[in-house]
Amino acid sequence: NMSLMGKLASVVAGAGLLASVGNVNGQGVLYDDFNSGNINPALWDVVRDTEGQQFTDEYGVLNENANNVFHTQQNTVGDRRTYLLPSRIFTTGDVISYDQTTQSHAGNYGGMVLLTGDQYIRIGINGFNNGVQGFDEIGTAYISFTFNPNSLDIIRQTPSGTVLRDSLALNNPNGNYSLQIGSFTGHNGISHMDFDNFYVGQIPEPTTSLLVLGGLSAMALNRMRKKD
Repeated sequence: NMSLMGKLASVVAGAGLLASVGNVNGQGVLYDDFNSGNINPALWDVVRDTEGQQFTDEYGVLNENANNVFHTQQNTVGDRRTYLLPSRIFTTGDVISYDQTTQSHAGNYGGMVLLTGDQYIRIGINGFNNGVQGFDEIGTAYISFTFNPNSLDIIRQTPSGTVLRDSLALNNPNGNYSLQIGSFTGHNGISHMDFDNFYVGQIPEPTTSLLVLGGLSAMALNRMRKKD
């Protein structure tokens, strides 16, 4: 039989795992998976780049392989850009994640995110723009952004499974930000890129995790004493 302390240690480990579930992968509450078949204007705007380039030849919700996605595609070479703009403001503690699928490409192309609001940062997610930017692979990548008081942490899990992590300094502690999430092609580029499964959530407060951990541990200890 396990000792009382051994049993308690097992419960503590399990409680800690429970407290962290849902935050390791950046997921939270489903924001949109486009199953409605349309852009929900309460959730999104579709916008151009802040530099003013035209939209890609194709964009909008499309059923691909029996799954609705936000579809972007540039069929002829040209400098084009299309972005999804979530209709919410992000601040410290917020997390957003999504799937980005590169179906095909040639020339300069990529996934791009624009941070706007209290600070402006242009963030290359993947692609090729006179050199590889992040990663250059066909398939579905998982992307997440976590807003900390002084940094924006980015995780990119490539289609081949490599995990790339970056942290960008934020000049305004606890600032308010918007994210434009989309694709681009350069003067010689074409691409087909889709977006899906957007989730939003929050980083768990340390005190919340400790309360959950402590509460579960105390209940488990009481039960063990009764049994022993």
